[in-house]
Amino acid sequence: MTKRKRTCLCITAVTAMFLIVSQTMAYFRSEDFITNRLSAKMVPPKPETYVRIDVAEQFDSHTAKTDDPFQKDVKIGNTGTEECYVRVRLDFSTSEYRELTDFSHDGTIYTPAVSYTGEYLPDGWVYYDGFYYYTSPLAVGGMTATSLISDVQVDFSLAPQSLSDEFDIFVYAEAVQAVDEDENVIGYQQAWGIA
Repeated sequence: MTKRKRTCLCITAVTAMFLIVSQTMAYFRSEDFITNRLSAKMVPPKPETYVRIDVAEQFDSHTAKTDDPFQKDVKIGNTGTEECYVRVRLDFSTSEYRELTDFSHDGTIYTPAVSYTGEYLPDGWVYYDGFYYYTSPLAVGGMTATSLISDVQVDFSLAPQSLSDEFDIFVYAEAVQAVDEDENVIGYQQAWGIA
């Protein structure tokens, strides 16, 4: 190769390198500014939702063995933040007393506790598998419109002498949301999963 061709080739190579380096430097030195404008706004947290109930109970102390009826008025109130369905179970501290006890929801007609179901129940209540279900949803702050029971009467004449004078009727209550996952109001049977 001639000296002239080599010189030309070297000049071409140096020029190409100069162009590549200058373009690369221009690319890295290029600057562009974008101003992001942000604003803050106070968003209150979503309120916590929960189901909570209270047993609202009025009762007379009953310590003497007497056949006179006494008041035990049982209603359920919704103290949570969600509409709900409730169910109640009535348990005796001494099982023998279940056989001796009658319930009334109006103070006039008494039904044995062991058969306090069906037509003997107050409006809005049904019995299923050991529980009394209130069939209407309870609004937030609402209460059952009717008492599950209002009065109790015990026939002590049928009680054995060994049976204690005192017993308790425990009111056990549960609640479940009255809406499904899509926030649609559902019936009490669907809410409780009963057929």
